Amino acid sequence: MSNKNVENFEKIFNKFLDCVQCLQKALNVSFGEALTETFDNLENGRIKVEMDAPDKKTVAELAKKYADLNYDKLSRPLKAQVFIYLTLKAINDDGRNANQMPTPPAISTIIALIMQKLLPDKELEIVDPAIGTGNLLYSVINQLKTADHSKNSYKLAGIDNDEDMLNLADVAAHLNGLKISLYCQDALTPWLIPSPDAVVSDLPIGYYPIDENAKNFATKANKGHSFAHLLFIEQIIKNLKPAGYAFLVVPKSILAGEVGSDFMPWLSKKVFLRSIIELPDDMFQNKFNQKSILVFQNHGENAVSSEALLTKLDSMKNEKALIKFNVKLNEWYTKNIH
Repeated sequence: MSNKNVENFEKIFNKFLDCVQCLQKALNVSFGEALTETFDNLENGRIKVEMDAPDKKTVAELAKKYADLNYDKLSRPLKAQVFIYLTLKAINDDGRNANQMPTPPAISTIIALIMQKLLPDKELEIVDPAIGTGNLLYSVINQLKTADHSKNSYKLAGIDNDEDMLNLADVAAHLNGLKISLYCQDALTPWLIPSPDAVVSDLPIGYYPIDENAKNFATKANKGHSFAHLLFIEQIIKNLKPAGYAFLVVPKSILAGEVGSDFMPWLSKKVFLRSIIELPDDMFQNKFNQKSILVFQNHGENAVSSEALLTKLDSMKNEKALIKFNVKLNEWYTKNIH
C-alpha cells in the first residue's frame, strides 16, 4: 500500500470503528456482537431495533454515520479487509483466546498452492471444523477461484462451538461473496454434515476438557486431559471421504519429540502423508508457538503411497521465499504425484 492508500484505508477503518463503538455503547454488548450487527445493518440497509434498543437518538446518530460511510460505493474486497481488521480488534477487546486469532495470510497462500496441485478438478465439498472467523478458509478459496478463473465450484461448510465466532464467519462469507453452511457444535462429536472431499483448518491447540468424549479416540491421553489438536486430526480422518485430503495448520511439536514419537507412527498407518512444511520461525512470537502445515490423504479409492514433500519455509519477509517453495512443490509433484 502506498502512503496515500494507507491514509485512505485508515480513514475508512476509523469511520467503521466509530459506527461499531456507537452501537456497542448503545446496546451494552461485546465489540464482536456490535461488529456483527453493524455489518448486518449496513448490508440490509436498515438499522435493526429490538425492544427499543438502540434508542431513537442513537438510530438517528447511526443513520448519519452510515450515510457518511457511502457503504454501497465501497468495493467488496475493501469491506472484507476492514472487517478482518475489526475482527482482530474484537478478539483482542473481548478477551478471546489465541486459538481464535485469524490465520496469517501467508499460510493460506501456501495451502492454496498445494491444494491447486492435489485436488481433483470437480465440484468439491470443503469443510473447516474449527472455522473461527472463517479467515483461513475464505482466503484459500478466493485464491483457488482466482487461479482457476472460478471454473471449480466449492460447497463450503464450517463448524465451531462458539456462536459469536460463527456470526463473524457468516458476515465475512457474505463480504467475500461466498456461500457457506455453518454449524454450531463441538467438532469432536459426530458431524452434522456429509463427508467432505477436503478439510482445511488451523487446529485449536490445547487440552480438550471433556474426558468422557475423549475416551472414544485412539489419540487420547493415558491420564489427564487429551490434546484437542490430536483428537481433531483423528476426527478429520474419520470424517473425510475415501482418498479425501486434509490441509492442516498444526503445532510443530506434534510432528517430532515426545508427542511425535507416538503420534507420527500412528498417523502414517492411518493415512498417506503428502507433505510437512515447517513455517518460518519469525512468524511466531516464541518457539513454543511454532507451527507447520500438515497435508495427508485418506486411504481408499486410487490413493497410493508416495514420497512426502518435507521442507522448511524461508522467512516470508523475503518475497523470493514463495517462489522458491513453488519450485520445490512443482518438482515434488512432477516426480511423485503426476
